[in-house]
Amino acid sequence: MPLETEVLLQDKNRRQDGPAYSEDLALKSAAACFGDELIRWLGISEQAILSVPTEMVKLETRHMYEDFLYEMENGMYYHFEFESDSISKEDLKRFREYEASTARIYNAPVITYVICSSGVKKLRDSITEGINTYRVRLIRLKDENAETTFS
Repeated sequence: MPLETEVLLQDKNRRQDGPAYSEDLALKSAAACFGDELIRWLGISEQAILSVPTEMVKLETRHMYEDFLYEMENGMYYHFEFESDSISKEDLKRFREYEASTARIYNAPVITYVICSSGVKKLRDSITEGINTYRVRLIRLKDENAETTFS
C-alpha cells in the first residue's frame, strides 16, 4: 500500500470531533502562530530558536534483547541485565528503552535490576536528562560471597 494511502487511512480513523480534539487543534494553532509569545505566556523563560517537526516516523526493525524478564506476583515485571564492566550512560539509555517498551507492551510497571560483576568501585545507577531521572537497582556480585549467594 502506498504511503499516501496509509496516511489517509490513519487520518480517517482518528477521532476528529469532540472537545479534546478541538482543544488540541486550538493549542497547536496557537503554538504555530504565536511561538515565543505563547512560550512566555506559559511562564517559560527560555527562548525557542526553531520549531521542529512533531511527527517523528522512524521505521526500524530490530531485536531488543533483554537478559531476563519475569512477571512477578505483585503485578510488576522485573527486568534483569548482566554487566561485567562499568555501566555507561549508553547502557542506561538502552535499559530505559527496554523498560519503556516492556511497560507499554505488558501495560505494567517495570523495575530494572543490573547484576554487576565488575570490580569498579562506583557504579553508575542513574542518568538525568531534562527533568527526568532514570534509575536502576544495582546488585553488585563483587560485594557478596559467591558461595553464599549461589548456594
